[in-house]
Amino acid sequence: MTTSEFDHLAYLYERSFDVWPYRRDVEQHSVRVALGDVTGSAALDLGCGAGSYTRWLAGLGARPVVGVDAAAGMIEHARRREAADPSGATFVRQDAGRPVSGDFDVVLAVHLLPYAETVAALTAMCATARSALAGTGKRFVTVTINPDFATEPGYYRRYGFDLIAPSDELRDGDPVRLRSEFLGGRIDVTPRFWTRSTQELALRAAGFRRVEWWDPVCSPTADVGHFGDYLRKPPTLVVTATA
Repeated sequence: MTTSEFDHLAYLYERSFDVWPYRRDVEQHSVRVALGDVTGSAALDLGCGAGSYTRWLAGLGARPVVGVDAAAGMIEHARRREAADPSGATFVRQDAGRPVSGDFDVVLAVHLLPYAETVAALTAMCATARSALAGTGKRFVTVTINPDFATEPGYYRRYGFDLIAPSDELRDGDPVRLRSEFLGGRIDVTPRFWTRSTQELALRAAGFRRVEWWDPVCSPTADVGHFGDYLRKPPTLVVTATA
């Protein structure tokens, strides 16, 4: 993953929550279900990007909340938003594969693991999450590419994006193109495909004892019919790993 790839995307990443309903109604709702009550919990948002989830965690009552990302443009945007509209979150520029100082009750990482380009980098990200947790029983909650996502061209276009696979038979480390155009801008990035077994091995190698995969769920206020195809072949899944 190159930080320059993300430096100019902060505004679009943040606005995607307003433009594309799946981000709030499915993705974020699914994360909240997996997180449970975080009131008073020390929370780390690893690979925080523009800080949307970091500030959301603070809004749920987590304290303290720290967001970490390697991309300077993302962190600068997050700090400007926090200065203009304080939530209580703080932001640190740092690579997600390096240990983070502090003891946290929960670590969140949304769309981070797919940007590991090697198994070693994937394991390092998981190790960062594990070392940041205050002790056994604490959890790492992450959103990752569903290894069984739809490779049919244009399948997710009605939801605002294309997920383009190089072939129908994907192997660990294969590039997957994510493309979305809105508000006059373009997101065009290249995450990597990782199988369930490889991600679970990385999590266990990092010291996590239990790994669970969660299917996405719709917010009760959402138009479930609109998300039918999305839910049948979700592009992402929530994974929880317990220390």
